[in-house]
Amino acid sequence: MNLTRFVGKNAFRNKRRSILTVLSIGFSLLLLTLMMTLWRAFYLDEGSAESAQRVVVRHRVSLTFNLPGFYREKIRSVPGVVAVVPISWFGGIYKDQKPENFFAQFGTDPEEFFKVYRDIEMPADQLTAWQRDRQG
Repeated sequence: MNLTRFVGKNAFRNKRRSILTVLSIGFSLLLLTLMMTLWRAFYLDEGSAESAQRVVVRHRVSLTFNLPGFYREKIRSVPGVVAVVPISWFGGIYKDQKPENFFAQFGTDPEEFFKVYRDIEMPADQLTAWQRDRQG
């Protein structure tokens, strides 16, 4: 007797139990799908129209690895590309070495950043101060 025949015979030995098992698994999956759909509808932001047109390109290994510089001009030469800005992620620590003081920091080109992220609004005086100060 092979495994498939053995499973088939035992599955239909008690038909009521088999039907209830299949129905309970199906109902559980239906309930899970419904709950995930509702959670997604209420809590996930769809983003702005600007972010829908933005394409993010990164190194395939990790966020901490930068793309080679020649890719910037290569991407800029693609038809329809308005602006290109490199953003380099690195870990930052505020005050001391405790894990709760860790936060992500991004180094970027301040002149090009707001050409790509046009949906971020900042007062003009703060923008010029940010662009002039290397510390951000």
